Amino acid sequence: MGWVVLNTDGASRRDVAAGCGGLLRNSNGQWLGGFSLHLGMCSAYLAELWGVLNGLRLAREQDITKLK
Repeated sequence: MGWVVLNTDGASRRDVAAGCGGLLRNSNGQWLGGFSLHLGMCSAYLAELWGVLNGLRLAREQDITKLK
């Protein structure tokens, strides 16, 4: 498999509710997997970091080593 793109995003509403999500696509734009999570109360910064962490976990679960 060639390079895979990981896109993630996280958001928070004034430390009341936060969430994150992400997806993996191959070089042809084909969907390889994705996730979305409710995080409860945290900052937007932490929501973004949770998104990156969970995206990397998803890539590892799929044995993806070439990640952009």
